[in-house]
Amino acid sequence: MQSQTWLAPGPVHTLRAGALTMTVAPAAGGRIASLASAGEGGQRIDWLAPMSEACLRDGFDGLAWPKTGCYPLLPFSNRIRDGRFVWAGREIRLTPHPGQPHAMHGVAHARAWAVEQLTASSIVLGLRYVPEVDNWPWAFTATQTLVLSPEGLEAVLTLRNEGSDDMPAGGGFHPYFVRTPGMHVRFAAETMWPTDAGEVAIRSEPITAREDFSNARALPGDALSVYYSNWQQQAVVSRADGATLTLRADDPLDHFILHAPSGQPYFCMEPVSHVADAVNLAEQGCKGTGLRVLMPGQTLRLRMQLRIEATVS
Repeated sequence: MQSQTWLAPGPVHTLRAGALTMTVAPAAGGRIASLASAGEGGQRIDWLAPMSEACLRDGFDGLAWPKTGCYPLLPFSNRIRDGRFVWAGREIRLTPHPGQPHAMHGVAHARAWAVEQLTASSIVLGLRYVPEVDNWPWAFTATQTLVLSPEGLEAVLTLRNEGSDDMPAGGGFHPYFVRTPGMHVRFAAETMWPTDAGEVAIRSEPITAREDFSNARALPGDALSVYYSNWQQQAVVSRADGATLTLRADDPLDHFILHAPSGQPYFCMEPVSHVADAVNLAEQGCKGTGLRVLMPGQTLRLRMQLRIEATVS
C-alpha cells in the first residue's frame, strides 16, 4: 500500500552540454537524478550518486527518499526541533519526520514539481504550495532553474511568500556526491555548530582540527556530520584520477553542511542559508543562525554552481 507522501513516477528529462549529461525528475520532488561527465576515452564519471531505475520507474515515498541525486530544501533546511517554534506570538506545529521527533528538510522535496520551461541544456521547474494541516502554514511558490553548460551546472532556487503574513524562510541544495577511493575534499570555514543526540544544533563555536578541511584531505573513515557557518562559499572535490568538481555558492548560502556517513558510497556537501533549527535558536538569542524573514510578496534567491573538470589521467 502506497503512503500519502508517495511520489509517483513521471517523465525524466535528459539535458546535455559538451561532455556533461544530467537527468531531472520533476515528479520526484524536483530532483536532479544524475550528473555525469565523460572523461578521456568516453569514460563515464558520475558526480552525483545516480537515482536507480527502479525509483524512477516505480516512484518512492517522498519522506523516505533514496540517498541519490540532488533535491531542493525549501522553505527551510535540515531540522526544526520537535517540529515546533513560536512565530509572532503563535505556536507553529509541524508534522515530525518519520522515525524522529523533528520536522526535517522543508516540504518541497516531497512534492512533484511542474516543468515551466525546457531546452536541450536547461529546465525551469515550478512549485505552488498551499498550507496543509500540521504542516508549513504559509503559502509559497518556488522555482528551480537548472542550466547545464560544458563547464558545469548553475542551479538557482527562488522562494516567494504568497501569504499575508511574514514568514521565516531559508533553504538550499542537498546533493549526494559519489565517494570514491583516494578522493580529497577542501573548503574553509571558521565556525561550527555542535549538535545534540538528535542532530540538532545547540550553539556555535570555532572549528577544531577534526572539522578543518582548509587543506585538502580525505574524508575520515568514521562518520562525520558537521554544520558550518562563515565558510568561504567554495568547496573542491578532487578524485584520484585527476578529475575535479568545484562547488560555489552565493549569499545567502553562507552556511554549509558536510555529511559523510561511515561505509556509504556517497557524501553530502550542502550549501544552505541557515543552521539546523535556526528559527528556535534565533528566538533563544543565538547570533549568526542565518534565519531570514520574507514579507508577503518578497522573494528569496539561492544560487549554487558546480564546475567540473573531468580530464582524467
